[in-house]
Amino acid sequence: MLLKCQREPFLQQLTSTVVACNEVKKGKKKHFEVVLEDTVLFAEGGGQPCDHGQISVIGTEQEKTLMAAVKDVQRKDGVAVHTADKRLEVGSKVDVVVDWKRRYDHMQQHTGQHLLSAIAEQAPYHYNTVSWNLGATVSHVELNTPKITEDVKMEIERKVNSLIQAAVPVITKVFSSKDDEGLSSAHTRGLPADHSGPVRVVEIEGVDQNMCCGTHLTCLSQIQMIKLLHTESKRGHTLLYFVCGDRVLSTLQTALNIQHQLNALLSCPPDAFPPMVDKLSKECRTFRKTAEKLSEELAVIHAASLRDSRDAVLSMHRGASDNEYSLTLQRELREVCEKRVLLLTMGEQVILPPRTSQNNAQFVLRGPVDIVDQLGKGVAQKLGGKGGGKDGKFQGKFSDLRKIDET
Repeated sequence: MLLKCQREPFLQQLTSTVVACNEVKKGKKKHFEVVLEDTVLFAEGGGQPCDHGQISVIGTEQEKTLMAAVKDVQRKDGVAVHTADKRLEVGSKVDVVVDWKRRYDHMQQHTGQHLLSAIAEQAPYHYNTVSWNLGATVSHVELNTPKITEDVKMEIERKVNSLIQAAVPVITKVFSSKDDEGLSSAHTRGLPADHSGPVRVVEIEGVDQNMCCGTHLTCLSQIQMIKLLHTESKRGHTLLYFVCGDRVLSTLQTALNIQHQLNALLSCPPDAFPPMVDKLSKECRTFRKTAEKLSEELAVIHAASLRDSRDAVLSMHRGASDNEYSLTLQRELREVCEKRVLLLTMGEQVILPPRTSQNNAQFVLRGPVDIVDQLGKGVAQKLGGKGGGKDGKFQGKFSDLRKIDET
């Protein structure tokens, strides 16, 4: 059975009747699976996500209107099953309204995918679409080629947008069954095994004919534009990412917002971003190496001071987590720790909201194996942290630096 949304994809509202309503529980949550005589809400299929919308019970002026939100529609045993948040009485007359912004976006992406796949399949490319995904912000087609060059990608983009500008008609044809001879010229990856009844073919006039259950536009100009983005390799195939229609504008706006932020941060025009970032990256690597060397030198100085101490427990705190400092200090005091204990703590005190658990600081306990084995867990507990270790070394994370002296 073809749904009203498939027969008239631009229809946004429909009066229907509740045929069935079953309560379904998942843990403590429950919802209702509703079947209607007909619906304008598309059930997920053909790579296209389901519609969202609402079902409102039609009552008298004195009756309070009952409105149920629908966030999922699936086809089961040939009928569309709506997942609603309220019970609807069987036999009730209802108004079904589709979330048109979501639907129209899906129609732009889906018709755009048909056009993109059709052009990629033609000579000289011969890239067949193996699968596709209509994502929340970006979609992609999986093409049976290991690589697509940038020049070929831009060439395909020019071709699809040329057809959009030409306002080529998109026609949906319905055939009586999958055995209809008229289906011989249509492309498909195969109908579902349980399919019965009419078969829809979406034709881009003079370009492509493809079996499809989804909702589509009536003219390529309604796509507005297709922008091809990046590619990814996947098991010898290529994922080609794209956006259509209103998503092109939102993608451009996001890019402009980021550009404005980078303008302010880098104090240079967009064409100077790459060399400026490269320069800053090199400077950062140089500063990091310098900082590591200084940390090592500081650790050597602190180790000498601790080595001269007569205390049985040596304690040192570093204001920030510093791996080079920690390793160097432990290495310099290896012999000392055969007889004495070293407690190294690193981190800055952070004031956290009540009952917030966040381990920002680190600790290392070094010393004779028997002593560290005996004290390790107690030290971690005293610091309000957790840790583990062996062979005379116990380390972990903690959050409250105020407990260091007490520990």
